[in-house]
Amino acid sequence: MKTVKNDKIQLDDNHVDDHVDIEIQQCLSEDKPKNFFMFAGAGSGKTRSLVNTLLHLKSKRGQKLFEHGQQVAVITYTNAACDVITKRLQYNQIFAVSTIHSFLWELIKPHQADIKAWVEKSLQKKIMELREKKTRTDDSEAKRIKGIKDKSERLAKLTTVNRFSYNPNGNNAGYDSLSHDEVIKMGSEFILTEETMQEILMGKYPILLIDESQDTKKELIDALLLICEKFEDRFIVGMFGDTMQKIYLDGKENLSNCIPDNWAKPVKVMNHRSAKRIVDLANTIRGTIDKQAQQARSDAEEGIVRLFIVPSTADKKDTEAKVAETMANDAENNEWLDESKYKNLILEHHMAANRFNFENLYAPLNESKLFDTSLRDGSIFELKLLSEIVSPLVQACRDGNSFMVSKIVRKHSPLLDKKAFANTSDQINLLERSELAVDELVKLWGNDMIPSCIEVFNSIRKTGLFELNDRTHSILDNSSKIVDDKKVMTLRTALSASFDELERYYAYVTGNTQFDTHQGVKGLEFPHVMVIMDDAEMRGRNLFSYEKLFGAKEKSDQDKKNEKDGKDNAIARTTRLFYVACTRAEKSLAVVAYSENVAAVRETAISSGWFTEEEIHIL
Repeated sequence: MKTVKNDKIQLDDNHVDDHVDIEIQQCLSEDKPKNFFMFAGAGSGKTRSLVNTLLHLKSKRGQKLFEHGQQVAVITYTNAACDVITKRLQYNQIFAVSTIHSFLWELIKPHQADIKAWVEKSLQKKIMELREKKTRTDDSEAKRIKGIKDKSERLAKLTTVNRFSYNPNGNNAGYDSLSHDEVIKMGSEFILTEETMQEILMGKYPILLIDESQDTKKELIDALLLICEKFEDRFIVGMFGDTMQKIYLDGKENLSNCIPDNWAKPVKVMNHRSAKRIVDLANTIRGTIDKQAQQARSDAEEGIVRLFIVPSTADKKDTEAKVAETMANDAENNEWLDESKYKNLILEHHMAANRFNFENLYAPLNESKLFDTSLRDGSIFELKLLSEIVSPLVQACRDGNSFMVSKIVRKHSPLLDKKAFANTSDQINLLERSELAVDELVKLWGNDMIPSCIEVFNSIRKTGLFELNDRTHSILDNSSKIVDDKKVMTLRTALSASFDELERYYAYVTGNTQFDTHQGVKGLEFPHVMVIMDDAEMRGRNLFSYEKLFGAKEKSDQDKKNEKDGKDNAIARTTRLFYVACTRAEKSLAVVAYSENVAAVRETAISSGWFTEEEIHIL
């Protein structure tokens, strides 16, 4: 929209960022290419600019890239982001959209001999470091000895490995599998030091665009900065990001200060997402870090923010229900009375497990530290089978949906697979066996009973309804032979939980509940948000501290030293996390601070200019 002012046509305030996409497109011209870093704060339309850039490349250079067998590489932070961007690009083959792990693995995968040499050298170095390491406790000494043993065994087995495997979304536990950390370090090192890899990279991907660049692994950023300097005319890198939204420790520290002067640095100043009061709060929070400020849309609603300060000893579920009721009244919006209409942002996953009642299943797996990513994304075999196959099957039976029951069994059950039909002429018997197996399973829910996950697996094994792996059989056997297998023991404990806990767990990890983490919602937005700050529930972690940020606890000596030296510290990290969490809200925001010092939190909130006295509730 245009307005006339002083006889000159000017863009409406809401369009002040329109020039940024044009600047980026100019950077990608063939005659005068230029690397760039686009600064884009919360709600500024960063993804829209990225997609617009890619559509421009498709229009101007797509045919030439296709003819030369080249692609534009796009690195995003999550698989979900990959899916969104790929869909918007209509799955065009000139774009290779992937996470950093997938990108580097595809690049290095063909070079198995180099991978083997790198792994061997890395293991030798780690073994030497462990041998020289001095320990102070029996536990740390036991870990040191076990580390030497495990790495020595893997090193010995390398002679038998002809090809390494890697799954960007898996655990990668075998000695012939690469870990996530190994792929990142190896891939980045190959790009940094091997001229052949540099030529392969530039030949296949002459343009590389990085989303969420502030949280992209620092090893890769360092490697790419070197390549850009070395091959300025042959390789273009474009980074999209916001250093205020850096919340992971493995990103490049002070990225904005590391961008060369000859790069283009377009800046977006709009926040198209949030109400005016929320944008004001975000600007005030950000002012302590880098002074960058955004402006809300001229047509944005005013919105409301509230701070609820609560003693740490309060009942959490009851408190958060009262917060929602108060927000419904203050915001004059009954969506706060419907849990599906607002998002609760918690600090750690176990807080959701406690609030959403799947603690018995989640706690043993989380505390064991043996499953990591697969626990967070629901990919543990036993949990995945129960969640994605058994649960829909039982629901279809209870709904009387015989078509869906048949579809699930035919697709997943060995009783009705092609091999079973090929080995018998009595197909009616096969169908009867499968029906009886399903009936046996569903009986577990008879008389309003809810079985444990173990009971469900026992039924499946008894009837052969679904195929189980060796580990699941070990869990069910409860054999002393596998007592040292910690994963089996941990899973046996977790699967003693009721099946409805499993269903609630799966709803959470697939994003179908009101809960998510402060870190996990980066890039997302919701009409109404409740940010829960509770240091006591972080179980001793000191990466973040809302109590320190709000003045309820003293900064540590290390925090003060890091702050003085200009290094990252708990206060800076927590400020950034606070900014990310608050800027997810579109219309209304409730911040719930559990604290040991209610008065100090209130004083800091007011003196910092974050909240007014009228916006604060003491519960």
